[in-house]
Amino acid sequence: MCGILGLIGGVEIDRFNEALELLHHRGPDDSGTYHSGPFHLGFKRLSIIDLKPEANQPMFSKDKRYSILFNGEIYNFKAIRQELEELGLTFETSGDTEVILQAYIQWGTDIFERLNGMFSIAIFDFQHEEVILARDRLGIKPLFYHNSTDSFAFSSEIKSLIHLSDSELQLNLDSLFSYLCFRYSVSGESLFSGFFSFPAGCWMKIRDSKIIKKERYWNLSNYANMELETDHEKIVTEVRKLLEDSVKRRMVSDVPIGAYLSGGIDSSAVAAIMAKNADSSLKTYTIGFSDEGFNEFSFSRIVSNLYGTNHTEITLNSDDYLSTLRELIRIKDAPLGVPNEVPLYLMSKQLKQDITVVLSGEGADEIFGGYGRIFRSSEDVKLIEEWKNRDFSLESELDLRLNQRYGKSFDSEIEMFLHLYRYNSLDTLEYLFGESIVNDFNHGPTLRKFEEVFSEVEKLDFQTKMMYVFENLHLPGLLQRLDSTTMGASVEGRVPFVDHHLVEYSFRIPNYLKMRWKSDPPEGIIGADSSENYDVTKWVLKEACRDILPEEIINRKKVGFPVPLQNWFGSGSLNDIRSKLLNGIIVESGLISREKMETFLMEENDRGTNPMLVWMLINLEIFFEEFPNLQINVDQS
Repeated sequence: MCGILGLIGGVEIDRFNEALELLHHRGPDDSGTYHSGPFHLGFKRLSIIDLKPEANQPMFSKDKRYSILFNGEIYNFKAIRQELEELGLTFETSGDTEVILQAYIQWGTDIFERLNGMFSIAIFDFQHEEVILARDRLGIKPLFYHNSTDSFAFSSEIKSLIHLSDSELQLNLDSLFSYLCFRYSVSGESLFSGFFSFPAGCWMKIRDSKIIKKERYWNLSNYANMELETDHEKIVTEVRKLLEDSVKRRMVSDVPIGAYLSGGIDSSAVAAIMAKNADSSLKTYTIGFSDEGFNEFSFSRIVSNLYGTNHTEITLNSDDYLSTLRELIRIKDAPLGVPNEVPLYLMSKQLKQDITVVLSGEGADEIFGGYGRIFRSSEDVKLIEEWKNRDFSLESELDLRLNQRYGKSFDSEIEMFLHLYRYNSLDTLEYLFGESIVNDFNHGPTLRKFEEVFSEVEKLDFQTKMMYVFENLHLPGLLQRLDSTTMGASVEGRVPFVDHHLVEYSFRIPNYLKMRWKSDPPEGIIGADSSENYDVTKWVLKEACRDILPEEIINRKKVGFPVPLQNWFGSGSLNDIRSKLLNGIIVESGLISREKMETFLMEENDRGTNPMLVWMLINLEIFFEEFPNLQINVDQS
């Protein structure tokens, strides 16, 4: 796990080194650079596998034709190494970096399909004067790039690219609205115009500072469109096997390792499998708030006590939270997407005292139907159509619930999905930011990205489309969160539920085994109300883990990471932040007029109905303060 930086073009060496040093938190153990003509390579190392100096980067082939920068971990590198050794190749190190480099020399870009792991890779061919970039299938490890007229630069974090760029920084308004609606920039275009996130599951060839070829080597739709499995017992057995294999692979490390343990089914399953396979007492960590009802300590203790883990509980208060918000925004180069990023970062800083690698439960909800309130809502299409035929009457309890959740009918599945998935309503955003900006957003790159992903599984049912979109467009936001909150503390986060074998198989499991009815499906109830009341979400995962987890954990309803925003930003408590927002950059730039901001904050102070939007606006304000040279050009006509 590391920070990588590369540039093809001209640059002052001191400036390049300054840009590399901005990645120090990603790799405090070692640093390396190499400069040859137009090629500039930089590396910051966090030592995990093969701690010897010979494993440092940039690493070169024996003939010096090739060099590699690699951030991540390859879990099957030993098998690939053995295959290469059988072909007569020899190795000077015992880690995965040299295996990737030699495998590329042997097989070219076909190697990326063979890799099981998380990675961002840059391979330099000095003879042909070209660079190959590649990223893992689901985008676990970050990679950003910026292409100007005379240079191409890439990095693990945008801040280094900004430092190297002579371009004027411009706010990308479509990405801004993507953040406000979906918590991060879905399209791959960052908040800085011209700075992009490298697409997951792809490789790219760069020559003469230009992208000359781009290819997608993995696409989940190839598996989602396959015939479904039908044998229930076989499915449960296979899920357990795949999960155990995934966890075991991610336990390989030459440095201390541990696990997040919230007490939910996902982290508990990972911790249980780790504890059963660990050579010594597993270190586990959980975090919560001093506010009553805002921690899950009692549930994490159940699992910890069952497996005798060396368990640490971390308690935060509002002062800890608010003072850390700016620090993490600075690390992430973006406003935070979810309130629990701060506690995750603070937990990572504390666990760094004991361990360097931590396993986390991200990715289970997307593949096993954990977002039941949304996924079950796919079954409301018929109810909405019948309600429309009744002229949207408000006579029955069902009518009132349909009006409350939807308020209208929809022309397409994607329109209905986006209505459910947005974290802030378009009406509220249009009031604050203006009609023209919202109209542009509704026809921009973010919405086109949703349409593109929907089209990849257009023949499948609506519910499966929802799950497919969540895996492709929701999960990346969570993985960004994991990377910034762990690497900001020089900790490597690993995610067993994002193993591509497990993900591929999950899309061959019928949805009725992911969200299983307790008896006959209820009638006249919307999906959001039936979920977890009349069904069991993630049923197949729970069945697969029934022999290793107690009933209290198996039968828990889904609970998001609780952060007491309502207590801090809700009714009567906005005085401390009102002045900041009214006199800050958001208002000064014209993004939101002072009058509209004041009206919104007054209403929020009285009602406290939308603390999440207040939190996001605070994030944006701090983000703008951290990037004072960012130009915000808005047409508020």
